[in-house]
Amino acid sequence: MTLFPSMQHYLRIKGSDPLLVPSFNITEKREGAAMVEMAVVLVVFLMMFMGILEYGRYYYLVQVSNNAVREAARYAVVHTGDGTTSTQVSNVATTKMNGTQNMLSGYTVSVQNVNTSTGVAIPNSNWNDAQFGGAIMVKISGTYTPSAPFLLFLPSSFTFQAATIMNSEGN
Repeated sequence: MTLFPSMQHYLRIKGSDPLLVPSFNITEKREGAAMVEMAVVLVVFLMMFMGILEYGRYYYLVQVSNNAVREAARYAVVHTGDGTTSTQVSNVATTKMNGTQNMLSGYTVSVQNVNTSTGVAIPNSNWNDAQFGGAIMVKISGTYTPSAPFLLFLPSSFTFQAATIMNSEGN
């Protein structure tokens, strides 16, 4: 009875019972085994690597978008009542996005006069009408599409929003 039937050569340890210890036959052919092992490991490694890159790309978008809405809100809260338009506030946000808005399809910037306690837009009001201490919200929204959703088991796209609410300093 052999302990390792796949091994062809066995050694006998000196001075003991006939204990069989396997010795490896260097001439055994293992063609293709390394390639199969590498293929399995490479798939897992690439999925992990793509996940890290995609997470970094999304995290960058979040940080830049948060900074852009914050800067646009700062601009809006000091320019109420002086004729500044929503387009000008939107241009501030788009400039601060520094090209990152191209990662979003359907990219929009909205500026609204909102209720200070709930953050809900006040109906039939313009953001320029916010009284001193009233809340103004700047929001960026769009649809984010991951670079390799099928590989990372992600949805093909999802809605992205970044918003900031600040109190008006004008009027």
